[in-house]
Amino acid sequence: MIFTTAHEGYAVQAIRFSALDYLLKPVDPDELRAALDKIGTKEAAQSPQRPDQFMSLVRNIVLSANGERWVALPVAEGLEMVNTNDIIFCESASNSTVVHQKERKRLVISRTLKEFEDLLGAQDFIRVHNSHLINVRHVRKYLRGEGGEVVMSDGAVVAVSRRKKQELIDGLARL
Repeated sequence: MIFTTAHEGYAVQAIRFSALDYLLKPVDPDELRAALDKIGTKEAAQSPQRPDQFMSLVRNIVLSANGERWVALPVAEGLEMVNTNDIIFCESASNSTVVHQKERKRLVISRTLKEFEDLLGAQDFIRVHNSHLINVRHVRKYLRGEGGEVVMSDGAVVAVSRRKKQELIDGLARL
């Protein structure tokens, strides 16, 4: 499997899904030839590619023409397309995750918070606690404390662990 994209942020995901190569657009013809040559090699035959993981990645991340990111989340009826800008925060609930969205909409998804962190983390999302992954663009206030707390755009108050405090502050500074 060879990934081609204009976004450097997906390189880590390509590695996680055992890609043979990762090419940034515009694709250099020599790099493409070298990547295609790998397909027939012994190295390619031994590559632990996971088609199910690849299809999951393809199904879950969609970039629209205007650069917005959408994720396809599995719900009981099928898949629900959610704009990542509408996700305020994700909350762990055992082996499921509650996705809190604008207008108080919530989805319970049968995926771990770690999977959401892998899916959303390259963008504006920071894991601030074992049980919470927040969209920093929805932070309205940071309240100091041992680790502190953040008040989100929907009024929810989310605890920040001491270990993640500096990462949060750095993420807010990048806005």
